[in-house]
Amino acid sequence: MKVLAIIGSPKGKGNSYRVTKKVEERMKEIEDVNFEYIFLKDVDLQMCRGCFSCVVKGENFCPIKDARAEIEAKMLKADGVILVTPCYCQNVSALLKNFIDRFAYVFHRPRFFNQKAMILATSGGAGLKETLDYLSKLEFWGFGSLVKLGVVCPPWPASEGLKIKNRRKIAGASEEFHRKLGEKKLPSPGFNRYMHFRFMKMTSDMKEYLPADNEFYKDKREFFYPVKISPLKKGFATLAIKIGMFMMRDMGPED
Repeated sequence: MKVLAIIGSPKGKGNSYRVTKKVEERMKEIEDVNFEYIFLKDVDLQMCRGCFSCVVKGENFCPIKDARAEIEAKMLKADGVILVTPCYCQNVSALLKNFIDRFAYVFHRPRFFNQKAMILATSGGAGLKETLDYLSKLEFWGFGSLVKLGVVCPPWPASEGLKIKNRRKIAGASEEFHRKLGEKKLPSPGFNRYMHFRFMKMTSDMKEYLPADNEFYKDKREFFYPVKISPLKKGFATLAIKIGMFMMRDMGPED
C-alpha cells in the first residue's frame, strides 16, 4: 500500500506535517504502509496563469513546463493521497490553492478513480470547517467520498483534554482511511457525483469550445467508469438538468 502526502504548508515541517506523521504512525501500526511526501514549497510548481488552456485544449497545452505532470504521475501510482494544509484566513494555504488551480482540468476530466483521499487541515483555532468544506470539492477529481481530518493546534500549550481529542480524531481518521484503501471495487456514484458527470458530458458536446472535454467524454455513457446507475437517480438528474437549463436560458451570448 502506497500513500502520497502533499504538504501545502510554507513552513514545510510545521503542525500540518507533524499531524500527517501521526497519521502515518497509526496506519503503520495496522499495516506496513509506504508513505512518500511532497512539500509544495520545495517543488517547481509555478503560479497558474488562468489561461484556461488545460481545460479547453488539454493539460499538455499548459504553457508552464514544471513538475505538475510529475506530481500527477505520482498521484496516479499511489493507492491513497493525503492533501494537507494549515488554515490561513479560514481557507487553504496559497501553496495548496495554486496546486488545485494547476489541476483545474481534473474537475472537467476526473482521473483518480483508483485512489482514495484524505483531506487534512490544522488550525490555531478557527477555519477548520471552512477549509475542509472547500477541500471536499476534490471528490470530483475521481476520489469519491473523502476522509476528513481537522486538528486544532493552538499557539500555546494544548490542554490535556484537547490532546486526547486530537489523538482520537487522528486515530479514527487514520483507521477510516486505511479501511478505504482496502476497498478495491469502484463504487456507484452518489447523486452529486452523478450530476457532475451528466453536466460535464452535456457541456462537452460544445466541441468547438471544449475540444478536450469532447474527446474525453465521447465514449462514456453511464458514468466515468462502467457502473450501474439506478433509473430513479437518472430520472432525478434529468429533471434537475432541465430545471437548471430553464433557469439559465437568459445566460447565452448577447447579439
